[in-house]
Amino acid sequence: MVMKSPYLCSSLFLVLTLVPVIVSGSENSFEIQPFDEGYTHLFGDDNLVIHRDGKAVHLFLNERTGSGFVSQDLYLHGYFSASIKLPSDYTAGVVVAFYMSNGDIFEKNHDEIDFEFLGNIRGRDWRIQTNIYGNGSTSFGREERYNLWFDPTDDFHQYSILWTDSRIT
Repeated sequence: MVMKSPYLCSSLFLVLTLVPVIVSGSENSFEIQPFDEGYTHLFGDDNLVIHRDGKAVHLFLNERTGSGFVSQDLYLHGYFSASIKLPSDYTAGVVVAFYMSNGDIFEKNHDEIDFEFLGNIRGRDWRIQTNIYGNGSTSFGREERYNLWFDPTDDFHQYSILWTDSRIT
């Protein structure tokens, strides 16, 4: 499975910081790749702001659009991580996603690994959905939903995918 990674898309009132990282050598050795050397802005006009000499990206959402970007290269393995603070306002119907997919190459039978933060109504527990698809089907993967035991709107929290040659964590 070779995928572009990470696709990062968001909608409505999110503040997100992503630090693109690529595994070099072993799973304990990480090198931060500058945004303009490895990623392309997909949408959101001024809602994507590059920081820290190009090694961090902040994504913002407003009433009209979110923002997103995609890797320029394909990755066989890697460590992909996003520091995300979700909006504390009413977000029912909004999904914030951090995912990897090769859907642009295999349109009918793509593979995907993702975190999806499902919109929320004030006072209810936040839910996260994780998906792993193989050959474009949940029958070759897994889809799970969890209620979060913490408030993801209070502060930034790190969400990561470590993908080695033998496992995905």
